[in-house]
This record gives sequence, C-alpha cells and structure tokens, in this order.
Amino acid sequence: MVADAKVGGDDKKLVLELQAAQRGLQSQVLEADLVLWTVGSQSQILRLQPPDAPYVIPLNGRGQVETEETLQVKGHPRTFAIGDSAALRDPSGKFLPANAQVAFQQADFAGWNLWAAINDRPLLPFRFQNLGEMMTLGRNDAAITANFIEGLTLEGPVGHAARKLVYCLRMPTDEHRVKVGVSWLAKGAVDSLASLQTAVSNIIAGS
Repeated sequence: MVADAKVGGDDKKLVLELQAAQRGLQSQVLEADLVLWTVGSQSQILRLQPPDAPYVIPLNGRGQVETEETLQVKGHPRTFAIGDSAALRDPSGKFLPANAQVAFQQADFAGWNLWAAINDRPLLPFRFQNLGEMMTLGRNDAAITANFIEGLTLEGPVGHAARKLVYCLRMPTDEHRVKVGVSWLAKGAVDSLASLQTAVSNIIAGS
C-alpha cells in the first residue's frame, strides 16, 4: 500500500495494490479514500507437526497448546508455552486474546516460573492485566485508551505521539529504544522535508 499517493487529480488518495498469489494472474490496483486491513492469527504448531507422528502435547481445536495457569503445558510440567500458540483462559473462562500485550506479560511469568521450577520454588499463576488498546489510524493519527485511567482516550496527533512513546518504552533494552527513536526522528525529518517541497512546488505552480 502506498499512502498519500496522487491518483489522477490533485486530491491525495490511497492506492492498494493487490499482488496475485499465483503465476499468470495480473495484479490489481484499487483507489480508495480509506484502507482497513484485518487479519486473523493462526497457531504454527500444526505446521511444525511431523507428518508421520502426532503431537504428544495437547492442542485445542484452533491448534493452540493447552496450558495451566502457570503457563506449563498440560501433562508436561517441564514445558512452557506462551503467545499466540498457547491457549489460556481468564478467571471468567474466556480465552485470552492472541495479541502482543498478553504475550509480553506472559514472558515475564514464564521466565520466573522456569527459574522457580528449576529451583523447586512455587510457581506463580498468570494473571493478565489489560492496560488498554492502541491503534494506528494513518500517518500522524492514532488512538490510545488506558484502562487504568477511566475515560482516558487520546486521538489524532496526540494519540500518535503517545502510541510511539509507549511503544518505545516497551522495548526490551536501551539500545532498542535508541535505535527506534533515531529511526522515527529520521523518518519524521524526511516526511517534513517532503511536505515542505510539495508546498513550495504548489506555491510556484500557482504563481
């Protein structure tokens, strides 16, 4: 997808290019004012399964590994599973969402419980804390909600800046944070220069 590309006239639109999955078929280009992309998630466990031998670990109907509250695979206390490929229910009985926030929190519990299992210490049951949701809506536009502050929703450029700040703070190391920050600053400078050049060109063309 190419954002802010000029199509036909002076109005900026979105261009969605569909690449054919099979050879011999032509790609297709669609003009649009708004493009929404929604995808599902699928466990990779079944794809890794040997064709001549079934898995000995328990899988649910979606191909996810069934785990205990401690993130141990059911029936295999020395094996842990987290993320999209793991199935765990919350206290109300609903499956936890397969998103990065859940996996990120599970990683801390899995690391601790692995250490605890090795050292004969009690394992901790995983409890998901929903911190909120973040969604990018386009260039310099996003929305972010924080569950720990009731009614707080940031949108537009402010939401965009807040989303980037949260994303940067959640990086695992300072080195990652610096790299991400420098990359964003460089991209912002390039985008600003491109916008300035476009504005100058429009002024010259109109004079």
